[in-house]
Amino acid sequence: MPSDAVLHDRPIAAILDILDERVVQGQLDARALLQALGRSALLPAMILPAMLMVSPLSAIPLFSSFCAVVIIFVALQGVVGRTQPWLPGWLLDRRLPQERTKNAVSVMRRLTGWLDRLSRERLSLPVRRPLNRVLYLICAVAAACVPFLELVPMSSTTIGAGVLLVSVGMLTRDGVIALLGLAALGLASLLPWFVVTQVAALAG
Repeated sequence: MPSDAVLHDRPIAAILDILDERVVQGQLDARALLQALGRSALLPAMILPAMLMVSPLSAIPLFSSFCAVVIIFVALQGVVGRTQPWLPGWLLDRRLPQERTKNAVSVMRRLTGWLDRLSRERLSLPVRRPLNRVLYLICAVAAACVPFLELVPMSSTTIGAGVLLVSVGMLTRDGVIALLGLAALGLASLLPWFVVTQVAALAG
């Protein structure tokens, strides 16, 4: 089990290490993953599904919606000030596909390694209590939109990237990273409008 310090200093690498270990052990249900994340697992429990939404696993039908439901549950607990996540049994028993998860970990190491290198404590006021509860709420609202946007290209991936950045920003107390995440979520809110306008232009 990783220490809380490791999850704070190198959250992406630590979570990917956990996924690697669970792939080898065949323990890829949400219950085992939550236990492996450690005692103060609320933010890592948001980072993990957000990261998976950006990974090749997002190509599985409805997978992004499943990850979004996890984010909603966890983010709303952050709004009320919990530090340890609770998930219902029907979510805890869901498993990730072993071979696809192994491939996704390799891809995510290449895509997100820069986050651990860039993250550091700066502009920390917005990512500390009590203001961080606003960020949790924004993440919950954004994730709630995912099931309705499954057919909009890049929307789920952009929301996942936004929640990932905001969560990493809160965990590492890096307000700059969190603001980049909010910008990604803002971009995601414009994607449906862009798609509709393009379809209308083609139809016209």
